[in-house]
Amino acid sequence: MQPQQQQRNRSLSLAAGRFSFSTSHNMRPKSSGGFDAVPEDGNRRHNLAFCSLPIRRTGESVRKLIRRASQSFKLHPNNGGKLSMQLTPGVDKKFGGDASQASSLRSKSKGKSAVTGDSESGFFQDVDDCFYASDTLAVRRDFVKTLPSELTTHIFSYLDHKSLINCERVSHLWQNVAKSPHVWRETFKAQHGPWKSKPGNDWKRMFQVRQELDHRWKQGQVTAKYLRGHTDSVYCVQFDDQKIITGSRDQTIKIWDVHTGACIKTLGFGQQEKASEASGSCSDIAGQRRSSATEYHKASVLCLQFDDEILVSGSSDFSCIVWSLPSYTPIRRLKYHSAGVLDVCFDKKHIVSCSKDTTICVWDRKTGNLLRQLTGHCGPVNAVAIRGNLIVSASGDALIKLWNVDTGKCIRDFVGHNRGLACVQFSEDARTIVSGGNDQDIRIWDALSGDCLRVLSGHDQLVRTLHLDSQNKRIISGSYDMSVKVWDSEEGKLILDIQRFHASWVLSAKADFRRIVSTSQDNRTLVLDFSSGLRDLHLLE
Repeated sequence: MQPQQQQRNRSLSLAAGRFSFSTSHNMRPKSSGGFDAVPEDGNRRHNLAFCSLPIRRTGESVRKLIRRASQSFKLHPNNGGKLSMQLTPGVDKKFGGDASQASSLRSKSKGKSAVTGDSESGFFQDVDDCFYASDTLAVRRDFVKTLPSELTTHIFSYLDHKSLINCERVSHLWQNVAKSPHVWRETFKAQHGPWKSKPGNDWKRMFQVRQELDHRWKQGQVTAKYLRGHTDSVYCVQFDDQKIITGSRDQTIKIWDVHTGACIKTLGFGQQEKASEASGSCSDIAGQRRSSATEYHKASVLCLQFDDEILVSGSSDFSCIVWSLPSYTPIRRLKYHSAGVLDVCFDKKHIVSCSKDTTICVWDRKTGNLLRQLTGHCGPVNAVAIRGNLIVSASGDALIKLWNVDTGKCIRDFVGHNRGLACVQFSEDARTIVSGGNDQDIRIWDALSGDCLRVLSGHDQLVRTLHLDSQNKRIISGSYDMSVKVWDSEEGKLILDIQRFHASWVLSAKADFRRIVSTSQDNRTLVLDFSSGLRDLHLLE
């Protein structure tokens, strides 16, 4: 059958695995696959492949699905001369076709290019160039128009955002599918991971806001704000969408409003208030507080962690205190260590603490009972993290150890740092460990094999704190060189180097998708907000 050149406002080809379309142009087949669009005046030829970049997330499984859809739905002329839909087998055995049919087609078309056409749409296709199995009588139809909407929506959900934008330009029908909230929700999750959202949110707009926010991270567009109130070094910090909690050498824990920066509550007396009591000033206040003195820490607050139910803090007074949230009333004190508690972590079943006494204690979260003590390090255990039944610890002996919570046995040592370690992070899937210390390097480890995957170099002094943000694929590091650095956790590249905000050692740093909060020996807590003034930010909250 000879091709007939006719016009169509919008026509689509899925040839050689590429999308292309034309607008008010004649379609002319190319030997390399796809089509050239020829304008009405015939003067110039344009290649209108709308997906200039490869569709990154369209894998072989999607391509097979489109092939099968193309094979299954074809229109054939019946005896009355009208087109009717028939279910036709493919020519590839892989898709249930008939090998003899394929052989027959190949023999008929041998020596010349077989071309199929649709007299209504002006769509023509070279069989030899097309990856679809076809016969010369088949009339190709737009699969978006032919397939059920649920199936086309599912296919589109495998595309990346650039491909979806291009798909919106094909036709009104394609535009409706490409703008579907379900499609953009899946695209958002594929790029940024699971996300809590209110029902009915505009996922496409959410994606745009998130892209702008990520651009600000890369460009360092940030607004800085300091929280002042502690009277000595601020050793530890954690925050969520509503509050920031800090612990200090002044023996207090402070709770701050994350939006206004106001101090909401203080747990503990602090050094200045104790000095006032000793001198006899503020006697009424001192008398009221003396009865509850045992509820607070009596030395520096070195570490803390909280969730929706409890806050656990560790101190140089050798103990941990478990506080009830949101009332911030103390539930119990955990005492067994013989030196300062340097780090704490917990999950739904256990509380884990580590100490300068070289040991790790595992406690029952509900009862506060000591379940077991882990020994094996030869120096102070400066950091711990728990995931499932695994604990990872980092020590001044330059070793990282992986422990089984249930047995208390050491599973593996990670050897590579040549000086003492100060911090460690454990990914949520328990597959990656990140460590830093006095050798100024940050190392990324495979938790299953024990191999060092990557070494990040850039700090000039001890790496004091790390935060692994797996969802946003970032590592935040703070150092005694007074800088906070942001790294790409997958490629190991330095994204952002923040040096001008702290006046002394950086002691702790945490981050989420929109801000970094860091603390320092300069008594201040620094909030770096990348989302300030960003329109529609509430969609991400």
